[in-house]
Order: sequence, then C-alpha cells, then structure tokens
Amino acid sequence: MRALDLPDRYDRVIRELVIPGLGRVFMRFWIAQDLIDPDFMADPEDDADEPQWYQIGDWPQRAGTPDGTPQFKWNRRTSLYFRWYGQHVMHVVDWLIYADRIGAPWLQNLDGYGRPKKLLKCMDLQQLVHEADKGLRYRARNYDPGGVSMEALPALTDCDEVEVADLGVGYVLVRLQTPHALLVEGGRMHHCIGHGSYDNYLFNPNYQFLSVRDPDGQPVATLEIAAGVVLQFRGPGNVDPSRAVVELLSAYASESKWLCYESAAAGGYLVYGFDSIEDVGTVVIDDMLAGDDLLPARP
Repeated sequence: MRALDLPDRYDRVIRELVIPGLGRVFMRFWIAQDLIDPDFMADPEDDADEPQWYQIGDWPQRAGTPDGTPQFKWNRRTSLYFRWYGQHVMHVVDWLIYADRIGAPWLQNLDGYGRPKKLLKCMDLQQLVHEADKGLRYRARNYDPGGVSMEALPALTDCDEVEVADLGVGYVLVRLQTPHALLVEGGRMHHCIGHGSYDNYLFNPNYQFLSVRDPDGQPVATLEIAAGVVLQFRGPGNVDPSRAVVELLSAYASESKWLCYESAAAGGYLVYGFDSIEDVGTVVIDDMLAGDDLLPARP
C-alpha cells in the first residue's frame, strides 16, 4: 500500500477497492511462488534460456536486524513486482480512482462483506488489467474524467504549460503545470494522466510532468519524473514511446542526469512510495542499478 503512494484523499479507494483487488492478487502471486520456491525466483519477463534470478526470501544480512527482515523481504518483493508489472498496477489504480470518481454502477454490486464482486472475480493481475481496459476505454478518446467533451474545454495558456527544451527537428519538451494541462494531455494521448489522480503531485517540487511535442504541436510522449527518477515514460494509448522519440530525448535526459530513463521507456515502473522519495535510493535504485543481487543462474 505504501508503494502505491496514493494521496490521503483516496482513502476510500485504498480501503474498499485496492485491498480486495490489487492487494489480493498481489498476495495470490507470492503465495503461488512460495509453493514453488520461497527463496529464489526467475524474472518472469525474461525469456532467455538462463533468465535472471532474484533472492526473494528472508535476507537478514541485508535487513540489518532480525526484526527488520520481514519488512526488507516484503519491500523487496514489492519492488520486484513493480519492476515487472508496475505499469499494469498503476493502470488498474487509475481505473479504480476513475470508477470511484464517477460512481460506476459496479461499485454497488457487493458481496456479503461489502467487497465489489467485479474485483473478487479477478484471480490475477491480467484479469484486473482487462477490466481496467474495459472501464477506461469508453471515455479515453472523447471524454475527460467528468464526462465533458474535449472540444468544450478551454484552450491551454502559458500558465498551463511551459517549454523547457528544444529537442531539434521541430520537437520540443514542455512541462505540464496545472490540472487542466494534465487533463488535456490525457485526452490527447488517450492515457490516464488527466483523470485527477496525478493532480496532487503538481504541488510537490520533486515531481515533474513533461510532454514531448512534434512539429505540429501534438504530444507524442508523456513523462512522470520524481527527484530525477523517470517513473513513467508513455506514448499514445499508454504504449511504449517510439524508439525515435526515446533517442531524440536521450541527450536531454543524460544532461539532466535522469535515472531509469531506458527502463521507463521499455515499460518499467519504479516503486517510489516507501515513505519518501529519499527511501527510493536505498530500497530500490541500488537494487536496480548495482545488480549485486542478480544471479545468472540459480545457485
């Protein structure tokens, strides 16, 4: 739950929707893995003959103290889960927030414990993603989170966005500065940045939301950056950005010393909710960049 890092105003979403949905399939995933091997796991996204292996069990020497071992173990499992499936997890979170915002009818179809049946029928993350795709599809092209036609929205002004870099060949990078800018970006790009769940981060100085614009002024990629770490780098429809866009922006990314740029471009998602952005450096980035715990084959 800390890894999702949702603002307090989404307390209902966390308690009533995330726990019986994402929380439940997260635990099903690890329970199934523990039945196979509770200590080591191969990267499920690695199709190589000798995939990368990770230690997922108790690790007292890295936790510091015996009391810290369970927390370290589950922080690690969470960071790995987000590394492999983070974009899917956040896509489902976007759907849950949107469903709560509009009062989707399925929220009232509950079991005897007050849990939405739509979520309980999903046995894994893939099924939750399928439901999220259906729930967001009808409004992605023509509607904002409140159901207002994109054509009816006020035009963007200099207060909404500002150019931060000329990328060459007519492309520019702009910073999105207001909820209205995020709303328009989400509508034009057909992804979830504009439905309101990201608005709270606009007032956090550690965060930036950037948009790559083509020579016609159309967005071709959107980035979410926290404390110099690229959390998300998405193209139209939430797909990976084109290789041409990645390469065009790479020089600016290098100059800005962004971390995890290539990983985000390939669909990776860095977990960043362990209490504060500073914790990312010790809990996750060291794991991702140092690679001291990556095993070429199971011992």
